[in-house]
Amino acid sequence: MIGDAPVVEAVPAPQKSLRAKAITSVIWSVARVGGDQIFNFIVFAVLARFLSPAQFGIFIVAMITAEVGKVIAQGGLVSSLYRVPVVTAQVADTIFWTNTAISILYAAAMASSARYVAIALGSAEAAPLIFALAFVVPVSAAGATHMARNLLEFGHKALAVRSLLGGLVGGALAIAAAWQGWGIWALVVQRLSVEIIGTLVAWYSFSWRPTFQFSFRVLREQYGLGLGVAGSQLLFIVLNRLQDVIIGRMIGLYQVGIYRTSWKTIEVIVQGAIIPVSTVSLPVLSKLRDDEAAVKRNYLKMLSAGSLLAFPAITGGGAVAGVLIPLLYGRQWEQSIPVAWVLAFMAPAFVLNSFGDAALTVKGHPKVILWRAIVQIVLTLLFCIPAAQYGIIWFAVAFVAHEYVAQIFQLTMFARATSIRVTEIVGAVRIPVIASIAMVAVLGALQWLVPIGQSASGGVQIVYLLALVGCGILSYAGLVFALMKKSERREAFSIRTYLPGDHLIKSDGG
Repeated sequence: MIGDAPVVEAVPAPQKSLRAKAITSVIWSVARVGGDQIFNFIVFAVLARFLSPAQFGIFIVAMITAEVGKVIAQGGLVSSLYRVPVVTAQVADTIFWTNTAISILYAAAMASSARYVAIALGSAEAAPLIFALAFVVPVSAAGATHMARNLLEFGHKALAVRSLLGGLVGGALAIAAAWQGWGIWALVVQRLSVEIIGTLVAWYSFSWRPTFQFSFRVLREQYGLGLGVAGSQLLFIVLNRLQDVIIGRMIGLYQVGIYRTSWKTIEVIVQGAIIPVSTVSLPVLSKLRDDEAAVKRNYLKMLSAGSLLAFPAITGGGAVAGVLIPLLYGRQWEQSIPVAWVLAFMAPAFVLNSFGDAALTVKGHPKVILWRAIVQIVLTLLFCIPAAQYGIIWFAVAFVAHEYVAQIFQLTMFARATSIRVTEIVGAVRIPVIASIAMVAVLGALQWLVPIGQSASGGVQIVYLLALVGCGILSYAGLVFALMKKSERREAFSIRTYLPGDHLIKSDGG
């Protein structure tokens, strides 16, 4: 400000640069996520025909420790790089070496106590797998700082190459191992190979090499945010995997496999529909973190963009699960179908959590994420333990119900931590929600009116599935078009509206 007149400084070159980077990042994110989902579908579909639900259940329990380790390796301190104005060699070295040391200590602890951890998780059979998967953690940590710095500069091409190469090689090795009769160890082979390839690509794609400019001062400055983010991520791992522990102890490991197959089906759709936009949201919002109005506008636009694609994809995937699951995994997994129907109703939570965490991290509110996770864990225990005694379907119903109760608390906390009101968030997703509900009703009616028998051939099932998907797309798109105002249609179908633009011209009003 000079006197009473606001200073407006136009910077056209940076605007184009940031927009171009964001567009390129979206393209590479789409390629990465698309490739990931294709590999995941193929590998899981093949392995599902070699392994039983009980074997999948054992591996899922063992993976709990690996996922906790991965949060330590790739979250925590590494996330503080998004809040540092300039990533100096001293900052990068401090984060790299601290992260590496913590990961090695965690791996050693898990390897030495694998038997006791497995018993505590309710699956003594998982002990050898926990021991082997402990080595994933330091491997993952070795490339985490490189990849975070790459993503900070919109290096999503490297992330896409890493994911595609890891998925291809890891999937091929897993299928080969299963073919040779390795059983459950085929999944371990896949996990280890994916992480090794990921780290190699991370080092190759980002030329920085760590030295020894370690600084306790830098560590003291960064550990607060790192602990907050890591703590919240760990709590969400607990939240997510608490389901498996409850199911395993109260219903059985077989049902853990059934439940996770349903979850996997929905999760794959979530990854494909949300991640291309939400992955870009963190670096975009990070670049704009000092302009609150710009952060708000971008958040709402990216939330709207993600919702338009994610809501119909998730709810539609659940609606056609009766055809999709047997076709992909085989008829031995049909018990997963009703669970997938129920889990599809979590679409709002998937979308809001994906974009909300990015905004809270950029604005420096990890405690909000932390408290949200704590509330969800408490609600999970209160809702799901009583429901588990009635079977896997009622367990899924209880978990979805707890998410809707939790969202009331979460949206209130989010609104207090940011300048974004709950009504604005609801406004950004209202049309996709309404149109998705109508689409699910259409798909349900079509399957009731024109059912196909259990003995139908694979070709008939594929044609039937494609017909349902086509009808779902047409009904959803038609209703979205009818509900939107003309200005909303123009904005919704223009990629430029979801990326940084004119608001990068600074003023005292944002």
